Amino acid sequence: MPYSLVNVPALGYDLVRLPHGEQVARVLRVALSSGPDELARLADHHRGASRAPRWDQVLGGRQHEGLRAALRLADTPLARAVAGDSGSSGVLLRRLERAAIGDLPALERVLRHDILEWTWLRSGDLAVQDPDHALACDVLADAAASAYCAEHLDDETRRAMAAPFLAARLASDGSTGLGDVDDLLAAVATSNEPARAAWRRAVDAVRPGTVTWAPAMHQATWAVHLADRLRLAASAQLAAVVAFREGGFEVRDAAYGVWNALSGAVQATVAADLLPDADRARLTAVWVRVRGELAPG
Repeated sequence: MPYSLVNVPALGYDLVRLPHGEQVARVLRVALSSGPDELARLADHHRGASRAPRWDQVLGGRQHEGLRAALRLADTPLARAVAGDSGSSGVLLRRLERAAIGDLPALERVLRHDILEWTWLRSGDLAVQDPDHALACDVLADAAASAYCAEHLDDETRRAMAAPFLAARLASDGSTGLGDVDDLLAAVATSNEPARAAWRRAVDAVRPGTVTWAPAMHQATWAVHLADRLRLAASAQLAAVVAFREGGFEVRDAAYGVWNALSGAVQATVAADLLPDADRARLTAVWVRVRGELAPG
């Protein structure tokens, strides 16, 4: 499945289940907030011809095989058949919890063609990325890939891919510019075990209504698209990835609904003035329960 600005919540779902997914989110947030000056700064640190062999190693070697295997496994009849078999499903379900929706080429594409869409020069049906901006995109893509595939890369390759981005010394702070979203993410990022347990209980409590979550999320995403807030919403979703990891939530939390609950609350808050009350209430139901349970007194 390709990643896009429209389905950044799906990208976020992959990132919160990767060991260094929050680092990918930080790189993508830098890309979202960068203009010509920032891209020029990144381009200055491009490593030239030494870049290509590292990408050949990542894409052609076995380093990324774990993610590809998990993706293949997730859609097999065997996976579906044994999901309820307590005798044989434990290992399989753990692998399914890690099964990726997208892959590394999809990550590179959303960065180069969606997030940095404005860097492309177009004439009719022809399009080419501005050469200087393409160098900056290479630096961003290398840094994102080094974190996305970290568990399948040797340390030397990972550090070499990330070094040009780090040398540019660009960073995006945690703020989204939306007070209600920032308040939500600050609460998530500072979660302790009682707070994490409250999220899990709230997810379980609203699980019977899960069938209504996807239509509500679709409405929220369509609303931010029509209101030209896709980039704002994408940045907020990526900030949520960082908050989720800083708050100590685990892969299992993501796989069993906590990420969807957080992602939905973020999307609904970005689109708060655009959504019907019922959709907004559905997407924020878990967060409302958590906030009520943890409120003083």
